[in-house]
Amino acid sequence: MNTTNISNNSSFSYDEIFTHTLDIIQGSIYIPIFCAGIGNNILTILIISLNQDMRTVTNCYLLNLAISDTLPLIVSLPFEISFLPIKVPWEHLGCRIRALLAETSTNASILTISAFTIERYLAVCGPFRISSLSTIQRAIKVQIFIWFIAILSSTPYFYFTKNIDYQCLFDQNFQLFVTICIHISATCFFLLPVFILCLLYALMAQRLYNIGLLHEVHRSKNEKSNSNSSPMNIQLNESIDHRLENRQFRSTHYSLPRTLMFTRQSTCRNGNISSPGLLLHIQAMKKSAFKMLCKFILLS
Repeated sequence: MNTTNISNNSSFSYDEIFTHTLDIIQGSIYIPIFCAGIGNNILTILIISLNQDMRTVTNCYLLNLAISDTLPLIVSLPFEISFLPIKVPWEHLGCRIRALLAETSTNASILTISAFTIERYLAVCGPFRISSLSTIQRAIKVQIFIWFIAILSSTPYFYFTKNIDYQCLFDQNFQLFVTICIHISATCFFLLPVFILCLLYALMAQRLYNIGLLHEVHRSKNEKSNSNSSPMNIQLNESIDHRLENRQFRSTHYSLPRTLMFTRQSTCRNGNISSPGLLLHIQAMKKSAFKMLCKFILLS
């Protein structure tokens, strides 16, 4: 009888020691994560919010990501540290709010990263299309839509969570619905975003690789042509280019006043310019004539 009691007491003490050690290890990991995460995210929010120069489309997504990453650190991580005397307030309502905010912030972070990746994909593979669409107002609208989807998808967890023995757990009466919601969340907010991110990053890498390969081909052709040319041919080409530049300058010098007079008479009527394209053409001719004049002065 005494031997049985001693064995039970020893096993109980071993369990307590193991639990206490595990709590210390858990706290030593969670506390630095909490401090570093809160500090870095708050600094990011303050820097982007207070500096007008930092208000770009990319920083809008980074600001939204910092906000969504801060929420789970505040509403979830402190309550997971066992040796801290922190309990969830308001019993059932507190647990439901905590579950709603934690799930909302997680979904918002995943959707923000996905939207930002799509934005970068369009900027790399279709820069001319995205130039008119990539605005701060559009980014703000996308982020508002992201938070709406995140809150809507997290609403079931608000009703399925309750406080049981000072712990926030799912209600066993809704076990089937909880399982369905978990599978839907895992598919829509993990598997599908991971597939989209991998696909888009692969397409961006292929696009950048092709652009770099084209540059390498052009550079190798130029190096080959330069290596095959002799010094005599280089001097001959330079003299020919010099003569062509002089001829081009002389032709531009004599034809520019006539062209300007003709375009001015044909486009300016009663002080109004009939064609903006001709005006741009005149400005381009002025710039080219000025460049040729500078070259002629330097060569002479």
